[in-house]
Amino acid sequence: MRSTAFLLALLPLVAARWCQVENVKADLKGDYSFTGPWRLDSCTTLQLDHGKCAEQDCPHRIKFGDEEIIELADALHGNKVLTALSLSSNKLTDESVKALAEALRDNDALTELNLQANNIGDSGAVALAEVLATNPTFGVLNLQQNNIGDLGGRALIDVLKTNSSGLESLHMGMNKMSNELVDLALELTEKAKLPPPDHEEL
Repeated sequence: MRSTAFLLALLPLVAARWCQVENVKADLKGDYSFTGPWRLDSCTTLQLDHGKCAEQDCPHRIKFGDEEIIELADALHGNKVLTALSLSSNKLTDESVKALAEALRDNDALTELNLQANNIGDSGAVALAEVLATNPTFGVLNLQQNNIGDLGGRALIDVLKTNSSGLESLHMGMNKMSNELVDLALELTEKAKLPPPDHEEL
């Protein structure tokens, strides 16, 4: 009986774990014009891409731009709950990515960030690299299908190489950078997955 009550008490937490926009913003008009402050305290994973649902199939699909994501970044400062954030297939530029980078300066909960298929360039990538270089908890970054060139690519690869960063998985394919940098990022990502070598005792 007690175990059943315990499981029932956990159900709201489990249901709130995987969130989309309707869980974190109000739709007061009932027309998918989500407004109001970001409510992130009940979510551990937030997907703002509606599962990559195409606009023709999902007329309610709201693409987020810089203004909304800068507000989201403000809410991420000091957040202790959200561990993964997907902003794939939106309209983010360097401006909002710089705000997200600043939020990561005092956020030790977020470990995964998906920024695939946006309009991010070198300055956004460099801003992320600067902050992630000294963030020991953040581990996974997806920047595929953006407008990042060699400058941003090199800055992020340097982060992968440093011991002061927790970054282990970096995906940068389909950008404007050289294939050599994309391949190097994949190589370093795969290397990070390998177990440490055994050392024989002397």
